[in-house]
Amino acid sequence: MRNVQHILLVEDFQEIRQWMESLLREAFGQVSITQVSTVVQACAHLETDCHFDLIILDLNLPDGTGVEILQRIKMQGLTALCVVATAYDDDEHLLTALNAGADGYLIKDQSNEQLIHDLQGILAGSPPLSPPIARRIMKLAKKPAAKSVLIPLTIREEEVLTYIAKGMNRNEISKLLDLSAHTITSHVRSIYAKINISSRAEAAVEAIRRGLIKT
Repeated sequence: MRNVQHILLVEDFQEIRQWMESLLREAFGQVSITQVSTVVQACAHLETDCHFDLIILDLNLPDGTGVEILQRIKMQGLTALCVVATAYDDDEHLLTALNAGADGYLIKDQSNEQLIHDLQGILAGSPPLSPPIARRIMKLAKKPAAKSVLIPLTIREEEVLTYIAKGMNRNEISKLLDLSAHTITSHVRSIYAKINISSRAEAAVEAIRRGLIKT
């Protein structure tokens, strides 16, 4: 279970920020929401406040892209869940965001009820993905890699990857496998390095590709 108390909302249009704030409060109740409208403002907050549980960010911003923010978050090693909220539903934007470290991808033109449902899935450890994006990811995962081979993982690493893809956090995996949190962290780092991924959403794609979870 993931706790959401402090949220950073990155969106340049005020009306959309207000709308997103209402959705976030509907999904998570009385949470603290910091609103910014640019890459510079977002990075300034990330430099001074490392306690965000959730970061919601648009891709198209006045002074850059949300991908730059994702890269900064990855570079700093922050643990916040990072969810893109955008109008772009094409493969290029999706894969670029996932490769930069996005943990979820929401399409803004979904209904309020659907977006709230997808956001609330975070509390249970489910990757926040709009249904069209989830279907697209599954389709991409099933495509054979043209120029790559399947990097072998140990049996333990495959177990850990499966549980990550199912939405479990490291403490939950630690208890389930009766291993220390430090050991699980080491396995996660090894998995991510071996198969060159950086987010839970990418882990789900890889687990599907390897047949570890069914769709």
